[in-house]
Amino acid sequence: MTGGRPTQILQTFFEIVRRVILALAVLAGLAVLAMMGVTVVDIVLRLFRTGVVGAYDVVRICGVVAIACALPYLTAVKGHIAIELFYQRFSRFGRVLLDSVFRIVALALFGFLVYKNIDYGLSLRASGVLMPTLKIPVFWMPLLISFNALLICIVIVYHLVHPGEEMIKP
Repeated sequence: MTGGRPTQILQTFFEIVRRVILALAVLAGLAVLAMMGVTVVDIVLRLFRTGVVGAYDVVRICGVVAIACALPYLTAVKGHIAIELFYQRFSRFGRVLLDSVFRIVALALFGFLVYKNIDYGLSLRASGVLMPTLKIPVFWMPLLISFNALLICIVIVYHLVHPGEEMIKP
């Protein structure tokens, strides 16, 4: 008996993670469209000596959502830039070893990012910090970044276990 129930549970878990990552990628795309729309409307309205109230706040929020929600997808499809010239100087074993070391370092960095952003988000919530114009609480933004960094950690673990394989096909 190879695999069995634990393997099936992991496959189901990774499939759920894939779907969440794809949904967040769509959200990132919508955030970029919203940023563009708000900016265009604000510029056009400025021609008539008015503007969109809170446009700066909306663009900042959409920027956080776009970047944070796009990173897990980029990691899952292995869309990051690789230094091929550097990698080509190593043997296959050396490339696998170097790639594994880089992924472990990235796992540690993103794990730290998860921890620090949760801490920061909770401190923002406790202090009641709001956006300057729209008075929207900002505590959820570091928590969103933290959630996406956690997804990146899961993707990195997947790539460590399945070297050379994308979690999501682009």
